[in-house]
Amino acid sequence: MKTHRMIAAALVCAAPVLGAQSLVIRNATVVPVTGPRIPNATIVVQNGRIAAIGPNLPISSDATVIEGSGLFVYPGLIDSGTRLGLTEVGGVPGPDDTRELGEFNPQDVVLTAVNPSSEHIAITRANGITSAITSATGGLVSGIAALIDLAGWTPNDMAAKARAGMVVNWPSAAPPRGFGGFGFGPPRSPAERQAEYVRQVRDIYRYFDDARAYAEVKARATANGATLPTSFRIDLKMEALTPVVRGEMPVIVEASNAQQIRDALTFADSAKVRIVIRGGTEAWQLADALAAKRVPVVIAPLTSVPGGDEPYDAVYANPGVLSKAGVLIAFESGSASSARDLPYHAGLAEAFGLSGDDALKAITINPAKIWGVDKDYGSIEAGKVANLIVTTGDPIDIRSLIKEVIVRGQRMPFNDRHTRLYEQYRARPKPKP
Repeated sequence: MKTHRMIAAALVCAAPVLGAQSLVIRNATVVPVTGPRIPNATIVVQNGRIAAIGPNLPISSDATVIEGSGLFVYPGLIDSGTRLGLTEVGGVPGPDDTRELGEFNPQDVVLTAVNPSSEHIAITRANGITSAITSATGGLVSGIAALIDLAGWTPNDMAAKARAGMVVNWPSAAPPRGFGGFGFGPPRSPAERQAEYVRQVRDIYRYFDDARAYAEVKARATANGATLPTSFRIDLKMEALTPVVRGEMPVIVEASNAQQIRDALTFADSAKVRIVIRGGTEAWQLADALAAKRVPVVIAPLTSVPGGDEPYDAVYANPGVLSKAGVLIAFESGSASSARDLPYHAGLAEAFGLSGDDALKAITINPAKIWGVDKDYGSIEAGKVANLIVTTGDPIDIRSLIKEVIVRGQRMPFNDRHTRLYEQYRARPKPKP
């Protein structure tokens, strides 16, 4: 209690004079994630950011007040892998814009394809997810993923970080799962799969080597403010990879099995790039190496079946093993239609060894750190973007209800497709006797 009083006193001293158009949540238990819980606290939001936190804060008479008695306030949840805004109906080509032709498309900026009016966005937001990484698929290099807030009139309005990472789909020599191990195409021998794997990995290395050479030549040509020679041909694909090879943008490596992850770590050392492993189903086998190299892992949905030779709990215990080893972890839903299930993947991991605190961090502050936005997102602190949720309990607990969703200081309406249909059919005329 003494700690809470000290924190509250410091925040009260720093509290600004509150003006018009402020939003206030009062008498709630605030869960900052990066610090201890603050009971009976008030949060003041102004201009889309958290202005102050603490008890007994002065409140402007024209502020919008949310009564939080008996409720909890958490930072908005962050999904680190979705197709939100890129697809509406799975399996139908018209409303799907998730991939381009060819193996190398680093120049594709996925934010430009996001549909802010997607039905999936409001449905996802209603379960407490306020930000998400959305990215394309296909080929070896799919393009640049974006971190978006789940509110806004245009893609640029939604952007929290327009260029969050370059997606690389690491090849695999393992047989595909399903249909007897043969996938959808004709069966291939182990030798054929290995030959294809070697070719694709070699192509990735060469492509990044070319990008580094391009960046170095351009840097020398423009040294000391020199004008780029007219003979220099601008290559948009190489331009897109330049911040990657300079270490300014991470590579999001889609890799699930242990061999893929091991080879991706070797590639990161060789190409001198920062990587984030996404998928990581067998990452527990390399937990110590990942921790030593400080490579974060975004864990694929846990609602999948372990491989035939794996322990029954391998998929579910994976996050706990990684976290205990010191790996920075986050979770992804992997889709648009099931992005709302994000907190339940963390909950399933908690049931298999991940601590409750680490499970919450894996969908709040950890992804904010991974995507380089932790100064603005991921926790409840004065000065941060006001992405908040008001709940009846822990958002990881499926029994908890989301009472309020606030994105950039604005209260979000619960007017998604599900609630509209619920209200429509609840109000239908009763049959005549």
